[in-house]
Amino acid sequence: MAANEFYIGKRLSYDGSLCTVKWQGEIEGLRGQWLGVEWDDPSRGKHDGRRGEKRYFDCWSKESSAASFIRPNQKCIDKPQQFLQAVREKYGSENSHEQAKARGIITISGKQVDEVGFEAISQKQSAWSELETVSLDGLRIRGSYHQPQQSKQNLQDDLQTVPCGLKWKELDLSRNLFEDWADITNICTTLKELELLKVNGNRFKTPSVDEKSSDAFKQLNELSLANTALDWVDILAFCTQERFPNLRTLSLAFNSLNNPPNPPCPLSLLNLETLDLTSCNVHTLQSLKPLTTLPNLCALTLRSNPISSLTTTTPLTFPHLRILDLTSTHLSSFSSLHPIPQTFPSLTSLKTSHAPLTLSHPSARLLTIARLPGIKTLNNTAIAPHERQNADLYYLNSITPLLLAAKSTDEENEILETHPQWKRLCERYGEPDPIVQKRTSLHAEIHPDTTPTSSNENKNQPYPPLSLGANLITITFHQPLPPTTALSPPSPSPSPSTEKEIELEIPTHLTIYRLQSLIGRLYSLPPLETKLVLETEEWDPVVVAAEKDDDEWSCSCSECSDKDDDDGGEEMEMDRKTKKKQTEKKRKKEKEKGSWTRREIELVDSTRHVGFWIEGKEARVRVERRDLSVFI
Repeated sequence: MAANEFYIGKRLSYDGSLCTVKWQGEIEGLRGQWLGVEWDDPSRGKHDGRRGEKRYFDCWSKESSAASFIRPNQKCIDKPQQFLQAVREKYGSENSHEQAKARGIITISGKQVDEVGFEAISQKQSAWSELETVSLDGLRIRGSYHQPQQSKQNLQDDLQTVPCGLKWKELDLSRNLFEDWADITNICTTLKELELLKVNGNRFKTPSVDEKSSDAFKQLNELSLANTALDWVDILAFCTQERFPNLRTLSLAFNSLNNPPNPPCPLSLLNLETLDLTSCNVHTLQSLKPLTTLPNLCALTLRSNPISSLTTTTPLTFPHLRILDLTSTHLSSFSSLHPIPQTFPSLTSLKTSHAPLTLSHPSARLLTIARLPGIKTLNNTAIAPHERQNADLYYLNSITPLLLAAKSTDEENEILETHPQWKRLCERYGEPDPIVQKRTSLHAEIHPDTTPTSSNENKNQPYPPLSLGANLITITFHQPLPPTTALSPPSPSPSPSTEKEIELEIPTHLTIYRLQSLIGRLYSLPPLETKLVLETEEWDPVVVAAEKDDDEWSCSCSECSDKDDDDGGEEMEMDRKTKKKQTEKKRKKEKEKGSWTRREIELVDSTRHVGFWIEGKEARVRVERRDLSVFI
């Protein structure tokens, strides 16, 4: 290439690596013309535009190895190609399968290989009208359908060579040599069904404000402009409602969006729903002020940005945002999350993975959930109701020692200012008992004449509905004394004269397995041999087996009847009636004594909670030793 073919901003492919010309001229101490280029890969170069003490140009990247000096006539500069040439190179043409045959026989490890099935694939790819996803990533594409020096008539001729009725829905033009957005517009003009467009890794000139919009992107729903060296001014010029009327997803990752325009200018994409700002050098939310006017924005990604605080100098509100990604940011303290309910009032999903605050505390998830009452998903995991309750109670208990250590009311108020959720959680679960006791003792010191509330009165007061005390069950456990027999061996230690009773307050969410382990330790029983039987207040009827009367065994034959008549049948008949009455009285007494029995339910070994078996606030459970010999 001749030196006069280069200009500032020209895109080059140097031995497969993409770069942009930033400077051209002579270097002190060296002969000839040189090109100062900035590499798309910032680790590819040797300096940042400075040689010795002199700076020749500035780079967009802040890396110290993003630039190099190259000769303009080096043979390593790759030749660019037009759009249609790249399509034919990647997907072939109508005679692409014949060209593949003409290339010769393929040999691998000295053996000839037949291209079985490749002909059918080549024919299918060559049918451009049947393609829906087209990827032309990294094919050194510079123009659209014609060279810049060609006339409009040549452009029309090139457009006529494009097959009609293309059904391309996704087009990837990333990492090419595009410089002018007009080339992208010309390409998309013939794609009436295009929905997704990727132009990542290109470097575009900012289009003029009065550039006329076209219908090229009328059906476009998703646009990716990642790593295109854009700032807020360029983005506001590119992304307009007139150019992208139906755009719903936009990716601006790996750009520089730290400095918003001054005066502020809003982003005018009315239908935008999802925005990706990964690694955009965003330090504060204040630089995102142009996004607050988006009426339908519901998902925002701020992954890998140096954000250390969510506090803004002026109030900002994203009223409809539901999903926020703060993965790998610099948020180091849980207090940095406090502005979220005011800045994102509709937030339901949050991601904070790999942020310092998630690594600083083993219970970071619980502390995050308690501070954000509106979120339903944290780090892609749904928040169950019991997990939120545990998080709230854990948060209350973590603040309680700080308040107990406060020596004055002012110091206590300062602590509560750093924990704005304290009041809400106390209204829901009630104040922790140590805080109540501290206030009671302070009240007694200030007003010694007043009568303090007794502990019994406090105990009888109802707990808040969602507090831990409201989920406790008072259970009385008792173990009957073993029956004593004459053959029983003497016990090494004298047994008590009464059975052992223990009264405990058990949470309803405690599993039966854990309850067995606890009661087994208290009664010196192995957990597997601990049998728990719930004695309910309900009674079940007992069926008493009817005794057979003596007259049921009497013979009714004629011979016996005659014999009874001869031996005094009348006397025997009277005796039989008297005995029957006595039997009926005895049966009636036994029925009245044992006709009802208390219903008992065994708490079967399982992971079911205690609240599944026991209703109410009090219960009585019998502890027995299970005989495991039946299982051997």
